[in-house]
This record gives sequence, C-alpha cells and structure tokens, in this order.
Amino acid sequence: MLNIVVPIAGKSYFFDNEKDGFPKPFIEICGKTMLEHFVKNYENVKNKRFIFILKEEDVKRYHLDDAINVLTNNQSKIIILKNETQGMVCSVLMAIDEINLNDSLLIVNMDQIFEYDLNEVISELSLNDAGVLSFESVHPRWAYVKCDENNFVLEAFEKKPVSKNAIAGFYYFNKADFFVKSAFDMIKKDVNY
Repeated sequence: MLNIVVPIAGKSYFFDNEKDGFPKPFIEICGKTMLEHFVKNYENVKNKRFIFILKEEDVKRYHLDDAINVLTNNQSKIIILKNETQGMVCSVLMAIDEINLNDSLLIVNMDQIFEYDLNEVISELSLNDAGVLSFESVHPRWAYVKCDENNFVLEAFEKKPVSKNAIAGFYYFNKADFFVKSAFDMIKKDVNY
C-alpha cells in the first residue's frame, strides 16, 4: 500500500485566503480547482491511499473535507488539525496512527502537478530507501538537497539553497518508518522543519 500524505494545514506564503477569497485548494486554474487538478494527477497511481491533513478553519468555513470526499469517492482519510504545527514534518507526523510503518509513504505538496507517469517514478524510487523529485533553482522559497556524484541525497535543507537541486514537493519513503525515525531525529536535533 502506498500512503499518499497531503499536508494542507500550513500557512501559504504564496496565496492569501482573504485576498483570493478561498484557501489554496480552491483556487481555480483553467476552470478547475487546484484540488481537482491534484486528485486527477494521482488518479492512475496504483494501490494508493490518500491521507489529507487539513486546518480545522478550512473544514468549518469552506468544507474542504467534503470536497476531498467527493473527489476521492470517500476513499481518503482526513485528519483535521486545530492548531498550526511547527511545519510540514510535524503535520505529517499527525498521521502516524493511520499508517502501517512497513508500507511505503509519499508526502506531496498539493500545488505541484507532474507530467510523468507517476507509477514509473514511484517504481524507480522504490529501488532505494527514499527519494525526492527535484528541479533546478536557487530561490530560497524551496527546500533543497545536496547529492553525491551518484545523485544519492546526502542532506536536505528547508528554504536554504545549498545546491541547485530544489525539491518538487515529492518525498518518497520505501517504508514509512524511515520517515518517522528521520523526523524524530530532526526534531531532537532542533533543526529547521
């Protein structure tokens, strides 16, 4: 089983609910909401289970949970957070009780669409313990990875351009346990998460 965790509970630095009128998942692009584009992008991924992490405010005010249930035929687990966490890693840890730690885990941003066969990408990434998709950038809005000469990730940094390898909001773990152990190590070390 591939658990696809979609954290949408954080503060958006690029979209403003008050200015845009609705939270990021409901922003329309070419006549469809960002949420619709996202679900469509992952519809052919095999043996998946969505877990969405939402802000309570977005559920109460905009019925974001209902929209997700409509688009995923009530096949998603929805976790509602009353308060903001310390970041994406902490938000994803809120789903820990819903995930078999021996299953694979994919943590994805909802606002990035991929024009790849995601089954092929996931199959290739599953040959290793973990992996990310990246693109070239040096803008401090992204997370970055340092890689060795074989493209194996050595270190990851949030909003600190330490290389040209910006993470495209796609974090794969062959076993969810790899993420959980790494996340707790990161929190113990009090690094930026």
